[in-house]
Amino acid sequence: MRALPGGKRRLLNLIAWNAFGVAIALAVGLLIGEVALRAIGFEFTLYPTRVQFGYPTPTSIHSFLRLDRDLLWVPRDYETRTSAARPTIVFMGDSCTRGGHYDEELEQIINDNHPSNNFTYANLGAWGWSSYQGLRQLERDVVRMGPEFITVYFGWNDHWDSYGIQDKDIGEFNLEHPEALVRLSQNSRVAQAINRAVVSIRYDGFSQRPKRVSMTDFGSNLRQIVQIARDNDITPILLTAPTSHRRGMEPSYLEPRWLTDVTELVPLHEAYAQVVRDVAAEENALIVDLHAEFKRISTEELGKLFKRDGIHLMPEGDRKIAEIIYNYLEEQGLVNQLTGDGEEA
Repeated sequence: MRALPGGKRRLLNLIAWNAFGVAIALAVGLLIGEVALRAIGFEFTLYPTRVQFGYPTPTSIHSFLRLDRDLLWVPRDYETRTSAARPTIVFMGDSCTRGGHYDEELEQIINDNHPSNNFTYANLGAWGWSSYQGLRQLERDVVRMGPEFITVYFGWNDHWDSYGIQDKDIGEFNLEHPEALVRLSQNSRVAQAINRAVVSIRYDGFSQRPKRVSMTDFGSNLRQIVQIARDNDITPILLTAPTSHRRGMEPSYLEPRWLTDVTELVPLHEAYAQVVRDVAAEENALIVDLHAEFKRISTEELGKLFKRDGIHLMPEGDRKIAEIIYNYLEEQGLVNQLTGDGEEA
């Protein structure tokens, strides 16, 4: 093989060194940008880095979640929880379901009243989820599990202010980009800055922070959940989200993170609860109206059932939810199907 003439060899070496220099400069620039963005506290993730657990100071959940292109994010033990084969019931929902214990309380009530039951369940709630994720979860994961029932407990995260882009648009954005790039943006502030620029240009209303799921989309998501469940021989049970919030007594810490105006909280939540009722009526679906049931309870008693945020339940509140669900299913003549033991207590 003939050696390159000296002139050409020097030219190629020069090009190689220039390319190397450009690569080094680019890498240094990216590193400086990354450090600078972290130093000023910049962050723009398309999944939550913090979730409210019922206290004014949010708790970091980096260690609890991982990215999922379809569902946006899932708990790290998600595969284990979805591995159950044909549970009697799957509890779907947000942190009120994931962090609540009304699933365990319902199991205890069934065990007390039906000692020979065949009841099994899976809690597939996830911190920070909206009905958008619930719908995708049903399609991808819950249907294949083959439960007899699902409970559907959404509403809180749907009506919180977004960071400028609705949940459905985040899903579209993720699916349009290579998975490696989506995962890179999970940790890289430079990638997040690029995403923010793209999102702010692409989506109208970015600066107005629309609701994560509009009221119209909330109703549509619930209707599709009901229809898909029925098409797969699953009985859907819609739940309205209960609360202890009262006008003039709204938790003030919700305003800077979740609401433009905290005085909107009570009517806004009531409006989304009404959407659940409307969908149940239109689809002739089962509904446990927890919101209405808890409104009948005195303010003093509600204080014992809810955590300080008025959203998440204390153990007594979880027990109350389980009792209401059990009594409703008994009224509907569905307890035999729920317990699988063929006899009433």
